[in-house]
Amino acid sequence: MEDLVKETLTRLDRIEAGIRMPPKEYLDTDAAAEFTSISAVQLAEWRSRGGGPRYIKMGRKVLYRVSDLRAFVDSFAREALS
Repeated sequence: MEDLVKETLTRLDRIEAGIRMPPKEYLDTDAAAEFTSISAVQLAEWRSRGGGPRYIKMGRKVLYRVSDLRAFVDSFAREALS
């Protein structure tokens, strides 16, 4: 019983630590691809040719703002025809 209480308290500590951590505001290409269901190859293609979501380039690192990814995906929303 004591072990169960300790395990439960440990899990609660982990949950509280996760809640305190801020959500990621920037994603790398792989995470952005997973977030949007757009392939990393397609994101790279758009970076070189234009037409994709906004991105930030810091040296060799490419980052995408979550808000920019949401706006890009939302731009494809269409109303259903009745």
